[in-house]
Amino acid sequence: MDRTTQIMRQTLRSQGFSLTSPRRQVLDVFFRESKPLTAAEVHRRISNYGPDLVSVYRAIELFCRVGVLAEVDHVPEGRRYELSDAYRQHHHHLICGNCGQTEDFEDCEMEQIERLIKKRFHFQVTRHELRFLGLCRRCQE
Repeated sequence: MDRTTQIMRQTLRSQGFSLTSPRRQVLDVFFRESKPLTAAEVHRRISNYGPDLVSVYRAIELFCRVGVLAEVDHVPEGRRYELSDAYRQHHHHLICGNCGQTEDFEDCEMEQIERLIKKRFHFQVTRHELRFLGLCRRCQE
C-alpha cells in the first residue's frame, strides 16, 4: 500500500469512514489530474470500470467534508473540485470567464496581508483562497 493510500485511509477512518474501491477510483483521478474537475468529468474518466455517477458525487461530497478535496469554482457543467492544500502544494487560480480554463499559480504574497489582518482586526487567518477571473490568452484574441 502506498503512502497516499495510507494517509487517505487514516483520514477517512479517523472520521468513521473507509476507503472503498469506488472512493479510491475517484481519488485516483484527482491524483492523476492537475486541473479542477467536475463530478461528470471524474465519472467519464472511470466510467468503463468504475462506480456510477451518483457514487462519484457521494465520494466527492465525502472527500470535501473530510478535507481531502476542495471546491474550486462553478462552471456551466457544475462545480469543480481538486485536491486540497493538505494533499498538494498551496496555489491559486486564474479562471477564464469565457472558456472556463483554469490555470494554477503558486506565487503567494498573502502572508503579508494575513499579518496585517491579525494586527488590525485581531483575527487569526487559518487558510485563504484566491481566484482571479478574467480572459485567458486564447479568448483575448
